[in-house]
Amino acid sequence: MNKIDKLSEQGIYRNSKTIKLGNISYKMRDALIIAPLITGLNLYLIGETGEGKTQLANEMARYFGKKQVCYMEGRPDFDPNELLKSVNLGKLKKAKSDKELVELTENINKMFYYVDELNRCPPIVMNYFFNFFDGKLVHNGEILKLGKSDYSLGFASGNIGDGSYVGVSDTDRALKDRMHMIVKLDDPKFSTTEEDDYYIFNNAKGPRVKLPDTTGECLDDILESHKEFNQNEVPLILSVLGVYFNKGLDYLENTKRHSKRAIIDVWPNSRNLREDTDENKILPLSKRAVLSSIALTSALEMIAKNNNCKVEDTTNLFLDALELTIPYSGVLSKNYVNLECDGDTYLAFENIMEKIKEDTKNKKKDLETAIAYAQFGELEEDSLNKICPLNKEGKWKPVRNVIESIAKNPSLEKKTFEDLKKEYKRLI
Repeated sequence: MNKIDKLSEQGIYRNSKTIKLGNISYKMRDALIIAPLITGLNLYLIGETGEGKTQLANEMARYFGKKQVCYMEGRPDFDPNELLKSVNLGKLKKAKSDKELVELTENINKMFYYVDELNRCPPIVMNYFFNFFDGKLVHNGEILKLGKSDYSLGFASGNIGDGSYVGVSDTDRALKDRMHMIVKLDDPKFSTTEEDDYYIFNNAKGPRVKLPDTTGECLDDILESHKEFNQNEVPLILSVLGVYFNKGLDYLENTKRHSKRAIIDVWPNSRNLREDTDENKILPLSKRAVLSSIALTSALEMIAKNNNCKVEDTTNLFLDALELTIPYSGVLSKNYVNLECDGDTYLAFENIMEKIKEDTKNKKKDLETAIAYAQFGELEEDSLNKICPLNKEGKWKPVRNVIESIAKNPSLEKKTFEDLKKEYKRLI
């Protein structure tokens, strides 16, 4: 049995629902367990209580084994430093400063970090998790990496919070951005099937969550799969489309500086925004969100290949994979979600993506042609003008700009995930 097959075996978390991404059917276990394990992407599961979030966490924990799991319970007074640092009272008389008393615990070398009920922490406590979910710790003025073998995975469960849940705090957008994948587990798109429910009800001996089983440790398989993932080449068109989502989605037609970021304090309520486009509906994606989505796409491609399915269109897979990273990341206008989509976040995102997917499909051939020429240091003006006419502003202008920059510097042609990780580290 190969590495991915081992990780894909049905375990204590049962969900046989399938999701269509890039015209390929994936099991929810592939998307929620295998893809994060391969990539090391942080996963935040939200939804009502009793829908399997904790059980899924235990399922992932068993792959790492007890010695590699660091568990935290979200509460108002929690500080992750409680688990990562300790005071050595034996040095009390000899220490010259408080810094000399504080020592790191073995938890900084663990590889799976799980925060249960993250939303139960108030905003000031959530701020403590920023570095934590970036896989690092600041100690005595030095930045230290969590995990080992260049790998750590953060996992959290809870509910984003909108005032309707007792004891729930809304999650800061900056923290959501560090939770690379955010999935509402009880949404009909992702929830268990009727057959799964029957199996659970028929086999469970009580309502309590089953603790991680100790027989499923696959740490070597995880690290080998992660190494293979890092060596995969990133299709250049995904990096180019990343520019569209980071810079193109920022564009506003009727404001002085044509930027959502420039008017972020009043967005989406400015009178100058067009309501017939996405100008008042979605903010531009962060660089971190784009990199997470590209990484997820590569992992899904690995899984499809393992299942003897060929990904015919990586661009389409990338656009579909955004549904697992973006809808609950904080970029959607609450007004649009609540007033025009009856509070249905996934419907709101689908509506916005419908136009983006159509635009991308119409430009795809020209994008591929222009990128191909640019890799050889040449500009294919006809294709570039179909993407965005020369000297014309608009959402696709940044894409034209980046293709022109590739032509000037063809060394940008190839990037592996190791390259993207270096870029990601510069961001944080």
